[in-house]
Amino acid sequence: LTRIDDEVNRLTQMVTELTDLSHIETGKAELRRVPTNINLLVEEVVAQMNPLAANRPVTIFTDLKINPPIIKVDRDRIRQTLINLVHNAIKFNKPGGKIIISTVYDTESITVSVSDSGTGISPEDLPHIFERFYKADKARARGGSGLGLAIAKHTIQAHGGTISVKSEEGKGSIFSFNLPFHSNTN
Repeated sequence: LTRIDDEVNRLTQMVTELTDLSHIETGKAELRRVPTNINLLVEEVVAQMNPLAANRPVTIFTDLKINPPIIKVDRDRIRQTLINLVHNAIKFNKPGGKIIISTVYDTESITVSVSDSGTGISPEDLPHIFERFYKADKARARGGSGLGLAIAKHTIQAHGGTISVKSEEGKGSIFSFNLPFHSNTN
């Protein structure tokens, strides 16, 4: 019964993620933009993810540029993107590893980066990492739907931004996304 319950929960999560992804891809997902301090949002996500990181054990650090401009974004969707990136950084890190979440900004956009000291991503997998259902680490294919990074990509694109990854096997990964100020009009 426990396995059945776990499987039902996993399938429910997958259906929810597929629905979200479909709405985002087709432009049917309405963005509820509100004025947001990205640094405060990062700090909230760190507070939420610290217990999971402590179980690994992995340490989360922040390097946040002070006084970021307030931007209008769908706070819940950007928060979910951050949670997804941090969760992956924890999951694919090594015990005793570290994660650094940083923010920087210029006159056009704010960039958020999540770097980890984990397993990294192979050069063969890197071009496919944002595709739906793609799982780079076949050994860890259980758990997760393979939709998180696809949802993150489409969420950031819906905000007029871009998301990218740099990675070296055995040395970790850096996922970065930017949110341009000019898309903050609606």
